[in-house]
Amino acid sequence: MPEFVLFGDQHIISLQGTAAIIVLFCIVGNFISAKLQKNLATLIGLSLVIFEIIRPFLYIFIFDKPWQTYLPLHMCAFSAFLIGIFLLSKKKNQMFFELPFYWGVGGATMALATPDLTLAWPDVEYFFFFYGHGQILLGVFFALTVLKYRPQLKNFGKMAGITILLLIPIYVVNLVIGGDANYWYLMNTPEGDSLANFMPSPPFHMLGIAPLALVVFFVCYIPFLLWDKFKKA
Repeated sequence: MPEFVLFGDQHIISLQGTAAIIVLFCIVGNFISAKLQKNLATLIGLSLVIFEIIRPFLYIFIFDKPWQTYLPLHMCAFSAFLIGIFLLSKKKNQMFFELPFYWGVGGATMALATPDLTLAWPDVEYFFFFYGHGQILLGVFFALTVLKYRPQLKNFGKMAGITILLLIPIYVVNLVIGGDANYWYLMNTPEGDSLANFMPSPPFHMLGIAPLALVVFFVCYIPFLLWDKFKKA
């Protein structure tokens, strides 16, 4: 398999293709009936949830990957389940939208920009990586642009607090599983190039990553803050 090259031709094409699909779904979603919007939301939600359920089995039992490192416990897996359930639910839970918004727009975007990959296409992990992270962003932006949900500033502290508090049980899970378990990258930095390369050595890298994540979360909210000020002007 060819090695993955950060911002190489294949990476750039994958990013462009992912963005194009998301934009297409969001544009089409605004020109169809409410019933079709609901059906499309259901389709995206099912894809998110089913993919996250079957992916570990494919990795472990079909591709013979170590089970310790392929359980659906990463932040992006949590994002996929939450936004998937949100899209499938008749009664929408705002938290199930806002957590994937911050984790997805901040985390999945960063993941796509600096993938934790060593091999490129046609390695199956390359496809799974872009499909999985891409549909998280699709679900979030579909909820934003078509279903017209948005994050609320009053909930920002709660979302940040939940994120920080979850570091403790996820760290414990890594210790209990052992092996190469590295969920939420608490035990080691990602294999691919990322901003974590500039942080202290693990586990002290989280002293830099945690506040950086909160800054990224707030940056994700800035467009809504500016929009609110624009409407009041």
